[in-house]
Amino acid sequence: MRFLYFNELDYIKCSVFMDKLIDKKRETVIFCSHKSVFTIGEGEKKSFFLNEIRSDRGGSITYHDEGSLMIYFILKVSSPPLFYRKILKIFKKFFLTVDKKIYYDKKRPGFYIENQKIASIGFRYKKGFSKHGVCINLNPNLSKFNLINPCNLKGVKATSLKKEGYEYEREKIISFLKKLIEDEFSKTKS
Repeated sequence: MRFLYFNELDYIKCSVFMDKLIDKKRETVIFCSHKSVFTIGEGEKKSFFLNEIRSDRGGSITYHDEGSLMIYFILKVSSPPLFYRKILKIFKKFFLTVDKKIYYDKKRPGFYIENQKIASIGFRYKKGFSKHGVCINLNPNLSKFNLINPCNLKGVKATSLKKEGYEYEREKIISFLKKLIEDEFSKTKS
């Protein structure tokens, strides 16, 4: 497994890049951000009239920008449920170090503080590999983000580490997540 770091990647180019990595069978984890973009997963049929981009991930509508930390997993997956459990374990450990009030909601996949979404999860499995991943809201433009309900969930708004008062350094978060990912995926194959 290799790790790639980009300050900013165009969303469409990033998706094409992930497909190329899958075709080449290159297990990779990508850390990056995107310019302001609304994306819609395959599960959502309606349009939100926000110049959104259709994506091949699961789920409904979400928002990303320079204040989002994207963690994309292009990994060989023999068991999607086992892979997903590993992803949850990694991010539960991460959020426990931030605040014990941040929790994962199985019925509305993502991480929340109270009823506000602080991280989203969306995957697709293709040719035996995972594609897409997790988005942590470090400091996105919440006025833009909250033009929608994250994942089209009624009554849910987005929040961020910054808005909730958590101090963070992007590089330290990436370094800590890299260690958690290496530790979890070195145990057994997913």
